[in-house]
Amino acid sequence: MSARPAIVFTALFLLLLPIYRYFDLAADKGAAAKVEEQQESLLKLNGIDSITVKRGNETLRYEKTPDGKLYQLVEPQGKFVPQDLMQALASLLISAKQVEVVAENTNDLAQFGLDRPRSEMTIGATGTGQPIRIFFGAENPTRTAIYAQIEGIPKVFLLGRNLEYYQSVMFEWVEGKQGKNA
Repeated sequence: MSARPAIVFTALFLLLLPIYRYFDLAADKGAAAKVEEQQESLLKLNGIDSITVKRGNETLRYEKTPDGKLYQLVEPQGKFVPQDLMQALASLLISAKQVEVVAENTNDLAQFGLDRPRSEMTIGATGTGQPIRIFFGAENPTRTAIYAQIEGIPKVFLLGRNLEYYQSVMFEWVEGKQGKNA
């Protein structure tokens, strides 16, 4: 056997490899640009003054204390939710910089569970003027996020399930299913 075919294949490989790499990198950049187009800045919050969560006929609301350092539960009165839980929910909302938009303008909110939202959150944020209302719908098929929509914006986007989880745990505290009374 001759070494000629191996030399030809090696030369061909070395010749075509840079061309392949050039076109492959261009495709990767195009895919990254498409992902950035689908992501959008959600909330530009510097701080949160109050959060109201409604789930069915239940409501809980907490606000910043007058010194601005802590949160206090104001509705329902006489109930308890741990400070770190209220802080965690506020921090998640403040850090929600980029979200995946799944529908630009939809008239069929039922497919996202937003025709009858599971819960609703109203955020009183520093410097926004009007409160921001977010409606939470169904889980996505992989069960890693939930569909959401901001009042007045026709887009539907995905938010991490941790927001829904913190809401549920807060209601459990109010209902006495968490803590030393559980």
